[in-house]
Amino acid sequence: MNWLEEENTALRTSLDGLRTMTADDFPVEQPLRVDVTTPDTTIPLLVVKREHADRLIVLNNGAMDLKRSLGRPIFQRSSWWQEINGHQIYVCDPGTVGTDALPLSWMQGTPPLWINSQITKSIRIISAQLGVREPKKRVYFGSSAGGFAALLQLCADRQAMCLINNAQFDWTRWYAHQVTPVLQRYFSGQTAAQVRRYWPHRANALIYLLRTSDPLRVNYHVNMGSSYDAKVQLPIFESLFSSHRSSCGSVNIFRYYDKESGHNPLPKNATLDLLNSRKQ
Repeated sequence: MNWLEEENTALRTSLDGLRTMTADDFPVEQPLRVDVTTPDTTIPLLVVKREHADRLIVLNNGAMDLKRSLGRPIFQRSSWWQEINGHQIYVCDPGTVGTDALPLSWMQGTPPLWINSQITKSIRIISAQLGVREPKKRVYFGSSAGGFAALLQLCADRQAMCLINNAQFDWTRWYAHQVTPVLQRYFSGQTAAQVRRYWPHRANALIYLLRTSDPLRVNYHVNMGSSYDAKVQLPIFESLFSSHRSSCGSVNIFRYYDKESGHNPLPKNATLDLLNSRKQ
């Protein structure tokens, strides 16, 4: 199961209010729902403070099953929290919540609104309150659309580690029936090609990430048994990093083959091994 609660059970606070919180406001070994309110949206988070932890894992959602969530916040993989060695923040994309929820929203907002900047501020504030102030002790994780989100978060925390699995680097190249609603809501019905042309950093997380030459730490696990990942997204990753070699501080591609699982993420045990590894 994934943690799912009614909105009125969450601690609600603004970004300024979040800054006034302390480590004591986060109970040990007990997940805490925190809704960060901004003038534009509400960011649903689930915070887990682990006893004796010295690192933070940020986990992002992939696609939502709206028949199950009914527009309520859901935090994928949160049922694993006791098996993850570190403090945790689970991030729910605001666009997948509410009466007009989308199953995929890729952290988008109507320009110039940039939801990701508000999310990353919230993460950095909570991280410091949990005692994790060194970027190298933070790991951003996601698969599929969650991989896109994790890379955006790395943009504001470039010395941290990003761990992604079958990530969508350019969401406009996903299936049209899920891309079109996002184009209609946030980009006035522009085509995917127009968004790539006029808002390239909104379409492709790597373009946003590679706007400077700072060395990066990214581990990309890709299933070569998934035609979409092997033929569409992997070439995007390889092409951009090959032309930005100064950014490849520790950028690694780990290929595996599982025809049956396709675009689905690695199984639980394999994912936990990656999340708990300190060799990254």
